[in-house]
Amino acid sequence: MVINAPGRRDMIANSLGRGRAVKKVNAVTASLCGALPAITLGIVEPSSVRNWMVGFIAGLLWANGFEYAYHRFILHLPKTFFAQRHLEHHASVGTPTEAEHVNFGSSPFWVAVIFAINGVPVVAVAVLLGLRMTPGILLAFAVYFIVVEEIHWRIHLGEWLPPGLRRARGYHLAHHVCPNARFNIFLPLYDMLLGSATQAQ
Repeated sequence: MVINAPGRRDMIANSLGRGRAVKKVNAVTASLCGALPAITLGIVEPSSVRNWMVGFIAGLLWANGFEYAYHRFILHLPKTFFAQRHLEHHASVGTPTEAEHVNFGSSPFWVAVIFAINGVPVVAVAVLLGLRMTPGILLAFAVYFIVVEEIHWRIHLGEWLPPGLRRARGYHLAHHVCPNARFNIFLPLYDMLLGSATQAQ
């Protein structure tokens, strides 16, 4: 089907509107899913600023590892529900509806599920080991989710990126050319650690 220029512009505008709305709701959901449990745990088991900071750093590393594992082993696992949804994202690159398929969570429900999958083991380990770093970890996961979704959006839609992140566009878009490598979006810590930072030919 050939779409005339005005029709294409309308499709792009509608797609951008829907994609931005989902991104906004996802950011609010991620903020609540990270901040509310963190504040609650901080009140129930008060901790030092040092523990919050150590937890925040540990949470960023955890979130980066989760992003890698989720992208590589869940989203690229053939013939699964998640792989089918992710395939829509890969297939939409460069199309008028690309913006609708850029966000990681398609609804607040799925964002909350991602936080539950990450939060439950973190809280369980922290309680078992008597660590008081969980609030920082949960906040870091929320921050990481919001940042990675925003950067992913900007990469795909050609929007401005800070100078330190401009190379992230080429890094991530290379994953769309050859999807068996480069699973981290913009901070390839686990790609480097696990040998998937370079494209396999």
